[in-house]
Amino acid sequence: MFRKLWAATAAANLADGVSLTAAPLLAATITRDPALIAGITVAQRAPWLVLAFVSGALADRLDRRRVAQSANWIRCAAFAGLTAAVLGGALSMPLLYVLLFAIGTAETLYESVSAAWVPMLVGPGELTRANSRLQTTFVVCNEFAGPPLGGFLFAAAAFAPFALGTAGYLAALGLLALVPQAVRREDEPAPAPLTVRGVAEDIAVGARWYWSSPLLRAFSLMAAVGNAAAAASYGLLVLLAQDELGVSDQGYGLMLAAGAIGAVLGGMAAGPVGARFAPGTLILLTSLLSAACTAGMGLAVSPAVTVALMALDGFVVLVLSVHVVTLRQQIVPQELMGRVTSVYRIVAIGSFAVGGIAGGAVAGAFGVPAAFYAGGAAIALVAFLVLPVLSNTRLSELQRRAAAAGAEAEAGAAPVS
Repeated sequence: MFRKLWAATAAANLADGVSLTAAPLLAATITRDPALIAGITVAQRAPWLVLAFVSGALADRLDRRRVAQSANWIRCAAFAGLTAAVLGGALSMPLLYVLLFAIGTAETLYESVSAAWVPMLVGPGELTRANSRLQTTFVVCNEFAGPPLGGFLFAAAAFAPFALGTAGYLAALGLLALVPQAVRREDEPAPAPLTVRGVAEDIAVGARWYWSSPLLRAFSLMAAVGNAAAAASYGLLVLLAQDELGVSDQGYGLMLAAGAIGAVLGGMAAGPVGARFAPGTLILLTSLLSAACTAGMGLAVSPAVTVALMALDGFVVLVLSVHVVTLRQQIVPQELMGRVTSVYRIVAIGSFAVGGIAGGAVAGAFGVPAAFYAGGAAIALVAFLVLPVLSNTRLSELQRRAAAAGAEAEAGAAPVS
């Protein structure tokens, strides 16, 4: 069953990756106003801040396959709408915003469901391997293959990337249809009837559970600061590359590819690396290496050194991400997974905006390299702040309890195949 979810996620991720390049290019054919073009990112990200709570509650109350299918139907329809608008000459910025907001809304639904779904499709001992596959697939499709493909297709025909995206979501729909509908475990309580008051109460339960867990708060703080630091530094990478390193446009594209390659390798190596280190040690080491890479890029020693640091940063961040996701799935009760994960992601994803603003302010006052130094320092500081909470003793005990609990329900979970 997991292989089908994995393949469906890959198809959807490729469609997403294609749109990362094609949507701004399409907007640039309508307007040259930077603020209007920047609004594309706002339209896609806004649902995470506005609707993620509701999406998490729905993921826990409704059949998860149906929610995932509904999310893919919305994205498929939005991409088909973009294709038709381009072919019919009816595209406008308001229509583009509306369709991208719909795609972002569907993404909140799908991501909330998939986070809750994976532990139900694999055994506890296979969670790390499953998450590694999903995270690596995300990087390959969203950051490595999708954007260049989107640019190539757009150059050939403006409608082509959106037609491909429509096909990708149709493929995801077909693959998810092969996953059996009865995916809830026998020990998981049946969801209550869907009402507005019930959804509101569910959101409150998820938020309280999130806040009651020191481990989960520590993980979300790390994710929030890491994402803010990435927005503050990588958001200015083009200026560092052009003004400090003298890199061409083509060279800048190769630099981005280096980070994606490092991330792919990190996803593949996450399991073996995790087997060599205790969980608390792994989290501290990967965080400090990421901090050093981020700060080191600010030195702008040479393009080759910067590329090496980006690749190493991509590697350690993916290793860290895979294990944090697995630990988070072991912490949160299955029946609360969607709601608690939505709170977690609001904190983590909302920090992108804060980091972008802070990075711009620091760079404006002290120069572009200073944003990289500040980002690296913030990552290192938080790694030490959460160290007492994310100790080897506490995390090893969490893993032991999760393994013991999972062994009792193993018969109801399918192995990764």
